[in-house]
Amino acid sequence: MADAGKTTRRRRRLGGDELVAQLNTMIADLIKENRKLKRQVDKLTAKGSAAASQTVDRGLRTLQRRVQRALGSTNGRKKRRVAANGRRKGAKRGRPKAS
Repeated sequence: MADAGKTTRRRRRLGGDELVAQLNTMIADLIKENRKLKRQVDKLTAKGSAAASQTVDRGLRTLQRRVQRALGSTNGRKKRRVAANGRRKGAKRGRPKAS
């Protein structure tokens, strides 16, 4: 039983010269496409490396700060510690207690 909606078509078999000509055309197209893609890759790599280097630099600076903090080095600057509730340590709350 054959499918009613399916039609099949046989391709004409190419001779030696026609086949070689078709393959040469296909190969030329592939070479053009490959060159185009290589140019795009080079262009995107150049753009990406600039952005990536900025990201890497930022990451390295962050790691350096974290290591310095972990080792206790403050680079001459002291940061004021803030309590979890956002108030400074030792800050008075409201009115003084009655004695």
